[in-house]
Amino acid sequence: MKPSQRRQRHPGLIFFMVWFALVSVPSGALALSARDLIVVYNRQVPGSPEVASYYAQKRKVPPENLVGVEVSTSENLSRREFDDKLVPPVKALVEKLKIRGRTPAILLVYGIPLRVGGVPITPADRAFTKLATQKVNENQKQVLHLVTRLNRLTPAPPSLPGKPVWKGKPKKMTYPTRKVIDMAQQSFQRGMAYLQKKPATQDTAKPAEINDLLIKLGGVSPEAHALMAKTTRRWQRRFTPRPKRFLGVNQSSEAEVQEDIFRGILPETARKTVAAIRSRRGLLGELRFWYEAQQLYQHPQTMAAVDSEMTLIMADPYQKISWLPNPFNLGFNRLWFINKVRAHTLMVGRLDGPTPAVARRLVDDALAVEKTGLTGVFYIDARGLGGKVEIGNYAWFDHHLIHLYGLVKKYSHMKVVLDKRPTVFPPGSCPDAALYCGWYSLAKYIPAFKWQRGAVGYHVASYEAKTLKHSGSQVWCKRMLEEGVAATLGPVTEPYLHSFPLPDQFFPILMTGRLPLLEVYFCTVPQISWMQLLIGDPLYRPFRKNPAFGR
Repeated sequence: MKPSQRRQRHPGLIFFMVWFALVSVPSGALALSARDLIVVYNRQVPGSPEVASYYAQKRKVPPENLVGVEVSTSENLSRREFDDKLVPPVKALVEKLKIRGRTPAILLVYGIPLRVGGVPITPADRAFTKLATQKVNENQKQVLHLVTRLNRLTPAPPSLPGKPVWKGKPKKMTYPTRKVIDMAQQSFQRGMAYLQKKPATQDTAKPAEINDLLIKLGGVSPEAHALMAKTTRRWQRRFTPRPKRFLGVNQSSEAEVQEDIFRGILPETARKTVAAIRSRRGLLGELRFWYEAQQLYQHPQTMAAVDSEMTLIMADPYQKISWLPNPFNLGFNRLWFINKVRAHTLMVGRLDGPTPAVARRLVDDALAVEKTGLTGVFYIDARGLGGKVEIGNYAWFDHHLIHLYGLVKKYSHMKVVLDKRPTVFPPGSCPDAALYCGWYSLAKYIPAFKWQRGAVGYHVASYEAKTLKHSGSQVWCKRMLEEGVAATLGPVTEPYLHSFPLPDQFFPILMTGRLPLLEVYFCTVPQISWMQLLIGDPLYRPFRKNPAFGR
């Protein structure tokens, strides 16, 4: 497992957002229903049509919502098959249900492959990589020039970022772009803080110059708007800011920039996007955009879980070079335009297992447990990692597991067991297991658990959903399903640590009983068009009868 490559929010803030979202969801007023589900099966795999029919019968999914496709019988699907054979019939039914006023979601069943192959890198992609590199160099020079001027006007300027690198003939001194961005952000914030202080002198020239530099560096972002509101009040009649630079761009253009984030960086739309970014977020925003583009297209990662890639079949064009942010994640609830993005994104789950019998058992367990409620013990397997907790590193994720334990102890009546030893739970040590989250035993399931019927859990490690079929494989998703869990999740290949739902989000929401499994997953999984998938009955609500969180 590789550590996260992108920053995440502080766990305290995350839990506040989760709790706020939960108390605002009325019990029984759930968006997802059986009539919304499109059940997709593979005609070429024995048992696949039967699993689809079984689920439709048990959950009362309309027969016209079942879609048969003819795709690979292996666990891998080529990109061509995905585009030509899997997507078209599903997309057609999605459009039909939307016309009827439904909010479709997709359930892939036993027989649908797990992975979709990579997208070929085109000449246009290679040309765009060169353009992005050129723009990074140009913008970095301009940003450094503005920062140098700004640092002369504000106290305690930061040192230049890292050691310079000498390149080319004649040799030129450059600095790492990531460090330049960090330093420029520090300078911007210090300039804002300077203007918000009461001036010691009557001299208006210096703050006016600082203000002008901040506009060029940070554009008319919300931060710059806040700054201008304060400085205009404080310095009115002493200098006049440039109102057209601020008032000429309205809220809709900022929303357009943010909407583009959810569909990624595309060569054909990049220039239009960057023009809006330059206006709203200045040279620093433009540098960030081109740097991100450069990194993405220099290091493409285009393979994905079929399930995760299916979320965007209504959203073309979108970036296929790497993951994209999941718009259903709770962290985006306050974006005023987010429903527009969500309307073109689909929730996708999977009813699967090593055999058709296992896949059918997941439905039976869900229906049975919903009548009585899930009971048992919650096992949390942290690793007791020391060292500095930095967002995205191993200690950070371990901290989230320990934080989950504290939340369950405080807000739940459910018995919870925490293990902070470096090793995982030993064999036979976890009786009556109803819930589980832990790490790290790579592709080697440890039979520590006696699973309660309807149990839900996941193991945080790479490749744990690489296969559900290979005889003898010990990956956790396959083995947990064989041993009796009703729902789990995992990655089809290396996902990076940041791609897992945070346990102190996923389980508290599940334990309230307010949302079905598929919605819990999409409230918490960070990315789509990436490696994670969810296995289980999408409508499963194990705590509907006896909510176990929020006492």
